[in-house]
Amino acid sequence: QRDMEKREREVLATGTRVLTSFNNQSPPKIRGEGGPAAADLWLQAIEKIFGAIDCPEEE
Repeated sequence: QRDMEKREREVLATGTRVLTSFNNQSPPKIRGEGGPAAADLWLQAIEKIFGAIDCPEEE
């Protein structure tokens, strides 16, 4: 029980850290315009941010 609660707190803390770091990078917003090319550019920018903040893929 305690181990599970500790793990839950660790996961929450990690998620909070990653989300805060992500938001501090001023991620681009997708507006649904520009078609697939714009979506690809948006996705590349998002992936670059996750790489810069050392976010593991499983997170």
